[in-house]
Amino acid sequence: MAHYAPPSVLIDRDGEILHMSEDIGRFLRYVGGEPSHNLLILINPELRVELQTALFQALRHGKSVDAERVRFARGTALSFVNMTVRPFHDAAGGDVLAVFFDEAEETTLPDASAAAPTDESPVVAHLEAEVRRLKELLQSTVEHSNVSSEELKASNEELQAINEEMRSATEELETSKEELQSVNEEIVTINSALQAKVEETAKANDDLQNLIASTGISTIFVDHSMRIKRYTPAAVGLFNLIETDIGRPLLDLTHRLKYPELAADARSAFEDLKTVEREVSTMDGNWFLARVLPYRTLDDRIDGAVLTLIDITERRRAEAAARSSEERLKLAALTTDDYAIIVQDPDGTILSWNRGAHRMFGFEEHEVVGKPIDLIFVPEDRPSAPLAERETAKKEGRAEDERWHLRKDGRKIYCSGVMTWIDTVAFTGLAKIARDLTDRKSVESQQQLQLALERAIRAQAETVNRQKDEFFAVLSHELKNPLNLIHVKAELLSRSPEVKDIALVQDAADAIQRSVLGQSKIIDDLLDLSRVRTGKLALHFSPVNLASVLRAIVEASETEAANKQIQMLVSGVDAPLTIQADPVRLEQMIWNVVRNALKFTPHGGRVNLSLTRDDRYVCIEVRDTGQGIAPDFLPKVFDMFTQADGGGRHDRGGLGIGLSLTKQLVEMHGGRIEGSSAGLGQGSCFRLWLPHLPPSSSVLRTGKTADPSILKGLRVLLVDDSLESLEGFRTLLELEGAQVRAESSPEAALEAASETEFDLILSDIGMPTMSGYELIAKLRELPACKAVPAIALTGFGREQDAAEALRAGFDAHLGKPVSLNALLVAIGGNLAKK
Repeated sequence: MAHYAPPSVLIDRDGEILHMSEDIGRFLRYVGGEPSHNLLILINPELRVELQTALFQALRHGKSVDAERVRFARGTALSFVNMTVRPFHDAAGGDVLAVFFDEAEETTLPDASAAAPTDESPVVAHLEAEVRRLKELLQSTVEHSNVSSEELKASNEELQAINEEMRSATEELETSKEELQSVNEEIVTINSALQAKVEETAKANDDLQNLIASTGISTIFVDHSMRIKRYTPAAVGLFNLIETDIGRPLLDLTHRLKYPELAADARSAFEDLKTVEREVSTMDGNWFLARVLPYRTLDDRIDGAVLTLIDITERRRAEAAARSSEERLKLAALTTDDYAIIVQDPDGTILSWNRGAHRMFGFEEHEVVGKPIDLIFVPEDRPSAPLAERETAKKEGRAEDERWHLRKDGRKIYCSGVMTWIDTVAFTGLAKIARDLTDRKSVESQQQLQLALERAIRAQAETVNRQKDEFFAVLSHELKNPLNLIHVKAELLSRSPEVKDIALVQDAADAIQRSVLGQSKIIDDLLDLSRVRTGKLALHFSPVNLASVLRAIVEASETEAANKQIQMLVSGVDAPLTIQADPVRLEQMIWNVVRNALKFTPHGGRVNLSLTRDDRYVCIEVRDTGQGIAPDFLPKVFDMFTQADGGGRHDRGGLGIGLSLTKQLVEMHGGRIEGSSAGLGQGSCFRLWLPHLPPSSSVLRTGKTADPSILKGLRVLLVDDSLESLEGFRTLLELEGAQVRAESSPEAALEAASETEFDLILSDIGMPTMSGYELIAKLRELPACKAVPAIALTGFGREQDAAEALRAGFDAHLGKPVSLNALLVAIGGNLAKK
């Protein structure tokens, strides 16, 4: 076809090219501008008019049309082109036109003599032919115009009808628009309400998701077919769940539960609407409480089931441990010999009887089981005591008593017991635990007799002390009156003009005055010593500049030292050193030691005084080059009324009470005194240590009160061998905010102190295995306890007991009973000091 058929092109009714043959291109011409596929635009202009006319006629008449032959110039060659238009319909029913182009080469025109009559020229013939052709073309154009005009009229009418319809439609659209606006407003309102509901639902869903995730409980929601609807994160590990398991049957999944009844329990929840609970275990030994219950919707429909698995592994372990412990306790109760353990029902009938009960009361178990508990009570207690004991235990939970009981052989034993009321699911009744205290009761009776005897002896001693105090008072009065008279007369003698220039008389008067003052000092020492020994000497503490006191004593001793040509040196007194002390007794203590040094140092000797301090004490040292102290006498140098022989220290007058009194006064200040000597003729040295602060018992005489808030957060180590005192004091301290570690033995306290840091130590003194003095010494060896304030709480309330506590390492001493205010004052002072 391509070789033999003429060139052709297929177009639609609008002239758009649908297909064209290969050699059609010589009749087409592409021009500039926007590319087009319209044949009338692409056709060579020489052919366009004839082709357009043929296309119109073919479409109008629906038959094949041959266009007028057109001369066509292609380059220098000329040819004629015949165009044929054939209309037809495609498969879809649309109009399609096939245009064929037949090109014939131009032939040589015949001679005028042969082709036309001689009277007509070829030009005229050609013009006539052209006129005819133009007339036909014009006729075709007019027809085409008429057709177009009719079509335009019809189109105009159609457009007017369409315009009317559009106007009507516009009005309808306006009405619809208003309706749509109203509907839109309603939709916006509904949408806002819906958005609020969506947000509320989203928030509720978030809350639900977080609640489910936070409970840690494995939960699975299933439908009637046991297909999974939802699950919590905790269920993932038990059932090996993944997100794609939603919608899968739960029973098709492998899991770690030993739960063959799962399907039956789910059916029971669906059909019987019951909640099923059972305890199930896993492959690895964990236990869960499985609970299956119906899933109810808001309209009360059953839409599946809910499976929850609560981990009860720890509870099962605790129950197992409790059962094991119960078995051990039961075994211990039945086999113990030290305590009688008797279990009875609420009416007092004996149900069990251990070995300790057999040893204590003499009855075998088969002899008493099923019998009333009354048989172990003495006859006078049987009518009321057993019943009262049971009623008290039932009402208050326990009942304690100490009374005499009866053995099988008729002997009486004294028992301390406690009866406890037991009310559990497995058993309701009472348990009585008793201990034989017969031996202790006998000891207590002896102690009461001894106590009565001691009280009588103490009363007699107090009478003697009172008589002694009265004797010393009378003695002081009777002795000081004549001494005062002698002292006045001696002073008058020394000041008389008649003897003022007589050296012998002046020496005698001075000697008399010194002797009177010495005897007066001896009497004062006796009285002070008596008051100290009877606890009637009170100290009045106030701030004292110890350096000033020491300088004043040295200045007062210069005359006596100069008379004996003794060189006195003092060091460490350049800067003030203030302590809390009784000023009068402080001077008395130092003066006694200095006088001894001057008295027993020979002419030309030397006495050195020095003042030093460390973290806790100040030290006053008095060193002389006197006759020294014999080694065998040195341990007794502070004993009362003790003097050495010949070469000893006390062979130059006096009663031997100065150093004894000084020692007790130093100890009342919370300090200590020591004496040392290399031997006779080697001089001696006395050192007085005084604390920076006074004993707390003295501080408390000022009546200070303290803020209880100082205990808040304070870490306290409390030590007392009395459990009742320990617990009571622990509760009192904890009520004020303290963190208390209470220990009933010094060994436990040492262990606690090595493990935990404390802010305060409170300890008893008199304890059986280790005294409080030994305990505080061991505690001070621990690095963490070196600077921790420590207060002794003890029944030993004498002044020397307080001094001993301070020497041992305590910072304060409080005698029992201890008030909270007194303790707060002591704690406040010691915390401030630390």
